[in-house]
Amino acid sequence: MVPSQLMKDEATCARDSNRSAAPGWSDADWTALRTTIIAYLVKRGQGYHLAEDIAQETCVRILRYCEGQPPASLYALAFRIALNCLVDAARKEKAPVAELDDAQPCEAPLQDSVVHGRDRIRHFQDALDAMPELRRSVFIKRRIEDKSHSQISAELGISVASVEKHVSRGLQDLRKVLTRSDDVPDLPK
Repeated sequence: MVPSQLMKDEATCARDSNRSAAPGWSDADWTALRTTIIAYLVKRGQGYHLAEDIAQETCVRILRYCEGQPPASLYALAFRIALNCLVDAARKEKAPVAELDDAQPCEAPLQDSVVHGRDRIRHFQDALDAMPELRRSVFIKRRIEDKSHSQISAELGISVASVEKHVSRGLQDLRKVLTRSDDVPDLPK
């Protein structure tokens, strides 16, 4: 059954059972109301077919509403019902959210891991900045620039044993700072 036939059937049922939805409303009045609702919905950017369906549903709901009590303004009620039907239609059209597939995990690290890593880098940089200048220079040349002990010794004019001692103490300093930063969470500022 097409929507316009359904509306006519509902209107006929209301008239036949002596329950007038709106006293004195003729078929022409209902057609005018329906046409106005369609025009209203089309102006709001809805497709004509959807507007027809919503106008049909609006008329059916008005007939049901008017059985119990007459509205103060039939057109105001019609526009409100039409908007509610439009919202209902939009909800029905929304596709359900697909479940995440655990078979294909995300390659990106978790956000808490990223934050923890950034904190460790900040603590590492703070520890490097706190080292004496010679120790920091030796440590960077050995651990970051990957130079040998003898190359560092020749560049800085210190003994190889001194280079080894500075690298060892630099590692101890970093280990203390990073261990402390892992044990104590940052407090909110």
